[in-house]
Amino acid sequence: MTAPAMNAAGIRVLIAEDHVDSATSIGRLLRLFGYEVAIATNGEDAVRVAGWFAPAAALIDLTLPVLDGFGVARALRENVATRDCRLVAMTGWTADEYAARTRDAGFDSHLVKPIAVEALINALSPAVPSTSANGPAPAPRSIAAQRARRTNHAEVR
Repeated sequence: MTAPAMNAAGIRVLIAEDHVDSATSIGRLLRLFGYEVAIATNGEDAVRVAGWFAPAAALIDLTLPVLDGFGVARALRENVATRDCRLVAMTGWTADEYAARTRDAGFDSHLVKPIAVEALINALSPAVPSTSANGPAPAPRSIAAQRARRTNHAEVR
């Protein structure tokens, strides 16, 4: 995969997706790359979880129940603790007007479902610190170590 994915150890990503199987699958994939993941299945929970989880990035479905993805983006941009979080819209809406609407709402990227793994990792890559002059970023944990840590990840349903 891409180089930024290999430096993702410990980077926190919030997944706000009401389709539980999709959220779980994306979460499992990101954990394989070393990301820490929290999942919320409605917009209100996404805002609440973001407050204590402090994600570097958030993958947000635009058609969330309770509070839609646009409302989540607004709330995260208005909160000092989450205003710099990288926001990635996830949607089945393909028209150019939706991409413009997400950009106007404060999203950094717009991904159309089904999302290719490379597109997902590339959308998250700006949230991943690059290799510094002090040396390479820490190596990702082994898959066995990642599996052992999975029980420590928050999931809100």
